[in-house]
Amino acid sequence: MVDFITPLGIASGVPYIIVILISLKSPYKRFTIAAAMLCTVLVWIGYVGSPPGDVDTYQIYINRFLSILAIWVTTILTLSQRDSINQLHQERLRNLQSRIETEIQQEKLKMLKATMRTVHDIIGNFLNNLHFFKLEIDRNSTLSAESIKKLDQLTQETTQRLDKLASVDEIREKKMAGDMVGIDYELTPKGEETTGTQNKLV
Repeated sequence: MVDFITPLGIASGVPYIIVILISLKSPYKRFTIAAAMLCTVLVWIGYVGSPPGDVDTYQIYINRFLSILAIWVTTILTLSQRDSINQLHQERLRNLQSRIETEIQQEKLKMLKATMRTVHDIIGNFLNNLHFFKLEIDRNSTLSAESIKKLDQLTQETTQRLDKLASVDEIREKKMAGDMVGIDYELTPKGEETTGTQNKLV
């Protein structure tokens, strides 16, 4: 309507650029292109319906072509810029996802190592205590009733510790001998420093 009341010779089609910029709010690229095509048609409709001016015909055509050129240059540049921003955003998302996956793998590996250290600690304590029984066997060629009872108790306690480790519901770390980190399968209260268990049954 503004174009219809504006005399020919004035580049009244340039404000259509605002329509192009507003159309960029749509996530669809073809919507902006359709808006640019519609604005192009409206520029020529404005040429037909505008009152005559005091300028030469070639200037009128130049003004209209410049308006159309401004519309399409804006369309192409803004769409290109939006595509670049989208590609950059997707690249950042991929990098973020890659970092998250790496952190997850590192955390899994950390927990696996902590679990293996804990298993090693439990089994190591069990094997250390077996040496006492071995020494008794070497001396007496047999085990006393009391030693057999302690061996059975040691075996049961070791099995119970392994069962507890296999059925933990919460991963909580604990300090072990040599500043190593293991799994607190006993789930001691947070803040309470624990160290590797030493079984001294004999």
